[in-house]
Amino acid sequence: MKDLTVIDDKACFSKGTGFAKVEHRWCPDLGMFAIDRPIFTIRDDNGRVTAKGSCLWKTEACSDCFNLKFYRAYQRDLNRRDVRNEQSWQRLTGVALKAMLDRKRNQTERVRYMSRGEAFRDPSDVRRIEDTANANPKRKFWIPTRAWRSRIMRPLIVALWKRCPNLRIQASTDVTTTREEQASLDAEGWSTMFFGDDKAFETLTGEARHPCAKTWEHDKGACAKRCGKGGCFDKGQTHVHLKQH
Repeated sequence: MKDLTVIDDKACFSKGTGFAKVEHRWCPDLGMFAIDRPIFTIRDDNGRVTAKGSCLWKTEACSDCFNLKFYRAYQRDLNRRDVRNEQSWQRLTGVALKAMLDRKRNQTERVRYMSRGEAFRDPSDVRRIEDTANANPKRKFWIPTRAWRSRIMRPLIVALWKRCPNLRIQASTDVTTTREEQASLDAEGWSTMFFGDDKAFETLTGEARHPCAKTWEHDKGACAKRCGKGGCFDKGQTHVHLKQH
């Protein structure tokens, strides 16, 4: 399918450099840099698509998405920002990302894809993420995703994390996830991140859970400082539980 995202060449390149401009933001709550992309498809005043939405595998539980509150309050500003985010993402290369991160003073050993939106919208995203992972082998990339629900994307993602040991990919699950779905994720080796009814998580996965320090203990920046064994950055299979807010 042809990508309808409108690319503004001038906006996509950093002035005075040969690298594509990388839209990003520092997230104090996570303690790391994050990249975002649009949740919804964005159109201009003439109805032309300026950025395609990325959240293709939403569930009923997504109505409680934290980002929706920001969209309701700041939709016009976020739409403009997300158009730039998507333009940047479509042009992103591993070399450009490395050049950007190497210039930062804050920690860059851990990076989040995406703090807003879905990282794996289509197969081109798999290739893009592999390129950024290979160009930054000493950095770890944290990627929660709902694309595990896609028959096409799921095997591509499994193959990707097996090729790239610095990727930390988690299936994003919620109260709509069935025991059968959870069992199939377990069998394939998926780590998971659950948000929703706190009691439902225990029913879904039993005792094999890791309470998220950021959401359970309100520890700002814990994702970068403390998250390791059993958490989102563990190399093994883990089940992380985000406390319902």
